[in-house]
Amino acid sequence: MKLLAPVLAALVLAAPAFAADIRTATLVPVEDVSLPFFCDWGYDWDERCYRDNSGRLSLGGETEKVWRSALRFPLAAVPQGATVVTAELSLWYDGTCVAGRKRFRPCCPQAFELEAHRILTARWSAEREVEIDPLAFTASLDAGASPGWVTFDVTDLVAEWLSGAAPNNGVLVQLAGDEEAYDRPGPAFPSSEYPDASLRPRLTVWWIQ
Repeated sequence: MKLLAPVLAALVLAAPAFAADIRTATLVPVEDVSLPFFCDWGYDWDERCYRDNSGRLSLGGETEKVWRSALRFPLAAVPQGATVVTAELSLWYDGTCVAGRKRFRPCCPQAFELEAHRILTARWSAEREVEIDPLAFTASLDAGASPGWVTFDVTDLVAEWLSGAAPNNGVLVQLAGDEEAYDRPGPAFPSSEYPDASLRPRLTVWWIQ
């Protein structure tokens, strides 16, 4: 017990210095788009299976496809060699859901389970459906949730990008696998094209050098 007291005292004294060393960067996407999955890529694919670069990032199903959304963030604001303390991907939920045929509607009062996955495909347009890592970073929305930020803890993912352990091909957000289905719409979050810049997607990174 006599040895423990000096150790605790040292930690208490070191805590303010450690907190002062933490830096923060709030990053905005350099690229984000809604991508169609499970779509019949027939002769009229460009009419039914189009990629959507509008003001919303769509999740969930409609009659002919299931939407997932991809985002890529630049990391130049975080120096090489930095240690990531926390990284959070935040999307603004305002009660808007997919309605199909390029339309949106108010969400029904239901809960949503969401997943974020590391994208393995370097060029999103190179394949009809980008490939993703099975590992999921999760978030959830309660039924009838009020407007607010939906946040994914992507600390491990961003740390891999910064260390060079994995290329920064972006992150894919979707409804949880067991919730994806045709005619099961999900949220439509403001994208980087949304008129109100304060509600656009963001990646916040806290790090120490």
